Amino acid sequence: MKMKRVASLLVAAGVVAAANADARACKRLGPIEHVVDPSLQETDHTPPTLPGIQRAQLHYGDGSSSQGGCASDCPDVGFISIPADATDDMTAPERIGYRYTLEAGELPPGLTLPATAVERNGSNAVVMDWDSTTGRPVDFTLQVVAIDLAGNESAPQSVAITDDRSHACAVVRAQASRSGVAWTILVALVASAAFRRRRKQ
Repeated sequence: MKMKRVASLLVAAGVVAAANADARACKRLGPIEHVVDPSLQETDHTPPTLPGIQRAQLHYGDGSSSQGGCASDCPDVGFISIPADATDDMTAPERIGYRYTLEAGELPPGLTLPATAVERNGSNAVVMDWDSTTGRPVDFTLQVVAIDLAGNESAPQSVAITDDRSHACAVVRAQASRSGVAWTILVALVASAAFRRRRKQ
């Protein structure tokens, strides 16, 4: 009876481990629409300042990142993170909006630019979902304009978004995950076989 209980627990552990390997989905907030406050338009006429934008970061569906490491906490979702560092004399940084238009190149499959200005939804970035599983190279440029709550607009800046990732981290993670699940299932099968032999004796 004890051996049967151990075998059952190991089989269950294998099933749970396999399920966890496939249940890595996570939910993230989409871009937040930026809404202008008409009451501020009479007193605020100073546009926000948008500095040069550092390179955007791409996170892939396999858990890797364009800047190295396993930075994505949503390994089943690809997304593009664009720094949002504008400042304004009256609008808080988290309430500044950003309007994105395609300046050059072609948007990758699965990426749709927000139809309106949006506020940052990361610690200091605007994050947009995209389909990172097509295998097509990513190479395009966006024009970005910052907009304060009064509707004042900054001078535009450009940000190039290109695919230059290394798959090393993703490959290691995938191999480790598969190895761990396979080992758990193997142990469960061995224990189950031992239990069957014990019953026949």
